Amino acid sequence: MRIVVVDDILEVGNTVARALDGSGHEVRVLLSPAAVGTALAGHRFDLAFVDLDFSYESSETGLTALRHLAAADVPAVVYSADSEENRALLLLAAFQHYAPLALLSKSATQDQIRALVKQLVGSGMRPATDPLSQRYRPQGTPTVLDQLVRNQTELTIWRLLSQYADRNEVAIAAHVHSRTVDKFLATHYPVMREVEARLRSLPREPETPKKHLLAPMHAFAVKHARFFADTELEALVRDRQPPARRTTAASRAARKYRDRP
Repeated sequence: MRIVVVDDILEVGNTVARALDGSGHEVRVLLSPAAVGTALAGHRFDLAFVDLDFSYESSETGLTALRHLAAADVPAVVYSADSEENRALLLLAAFQHYAPLALLSKSATQDQIRALVKQLVGSGMRPATDPLSQRYRPQGTPTVLDQLVRNQTELTIWRLLSQYADRNEVAIAAHVHSRTVDKFLATHYPVMREVEARLRSLPREPETPKKHLLAPMHAFAVKHARFFADTELEALVRDRQPPARRTTAASRAARKYRDRP
């Protein structure tokens, strides 16, 4: 097979190449998401390993690479570091919108890389069902990611929350009333906690008084600023079909926060 590794660190791609040396597979390394579109214009790949979070020298994330690959019907594996929590929302978006076959840790050994490729080839490129990959696959409708960012206005507020820790500054920059920001905080705080609890596999944290919602949500926005700033996310939000109205655990929790004194 022809395999492409998309990562801004050349050695990461070389690790995959060494793992598959002698297996008959050809490995090519691309150092940016933008390079994927160019490469696909002249080459056919059978499988891709894609990192999601690139250096700040790149204006794009791995979601751009996954979009190009999906358009060319190239199956992909997300190849991500274990320790970087700021990639969690990118992982949720990747699995929701581009359905990668698996999530492989960059701490995987060469034997594990070979085993995954062998498994995918042997199964006819069927998605893996390991716990790590399953953690990020979408669950329920609307997904927690769709609840976290429902429209362009909410995306704007998330972006501003990564810059400001004052509700009035957020409101002024977003050109909305401060009450709109208050409603946003009340609606999205329980969704944020649901995301954190799910990704960390930990119990929910104790409730935060309504007047103190801004600080933890500012911290969350700062941690995931790269995700909220991604133009791919903006396009996905803009093109999303309006979801059917239904009651979810997160929406019920949001109502509870809005109704508190």
